[in-house]
Amino acid sequence: MLMLLNLSITQAQVYPILTDQNVVPSKRQPRKSFTMYEVGNIQLFNGAEKESKYFYILDEKTGNQIFEYDQRELKARRYTPRFFKAEGNDETLILVMSLEGDYSWGVHIFIIENGKVSHPGFLAYGVDNFNFASLGLHGQFEQHGDWFVMFFQEDSRLINYDTDDLILGKDIEFKVEKDKITRIK
Repeated sequence: MLMLLNLSITQAQVYPILTDQNVVPSKRQPRKSFTMYEVGNIQLFNGAEKESKYFYILDEKTGNQIFEYDQRELKARRYTPRFFKAEGNDETLILVMSLEGDYSWGVHIFIIENGKVSHPGFLAYGVDNFNFASLGLHGQFEQHGDWFVMFFQEDSRLINYDTDDLILGKDIEFKVEKDKITRIK
């Protein structure tokens, strides 16, 4: 007796992980109060003064300014950038800009794709590692087409500044779209 088996092989979807690039400033601009970072196809000019909450982004391909952000009215001292990208893909970057004083007050997330910048929003969270560090130091992103999942080290303890709740990294994720951020776990 001959039996035919109908086998169905499904391919597991593999999503690219965007990891922290550990980008150091490439140079301080002479006679200007900006520090320049170069990653992928962009140049980020971040205010370098103690109380500077202003930055702008140039598209290196065209030399055009594609974005600027200014929150100088806030009492925090500075922005500290972290860049995330998938290996070999310079067209898609995620910029996590931590708003900081003595600790991180939370992070602004920006998606930079093909010379365009979107600002999904601000996460009023920090990492409770005895000095309330930036989410950018403990997170990664997974790309799902045109949106991303921000996830964290499992043993990280995040603090929600709006509620003062402590949440383990394994128990929280965020869906990051071009126009909003939503907690999904």
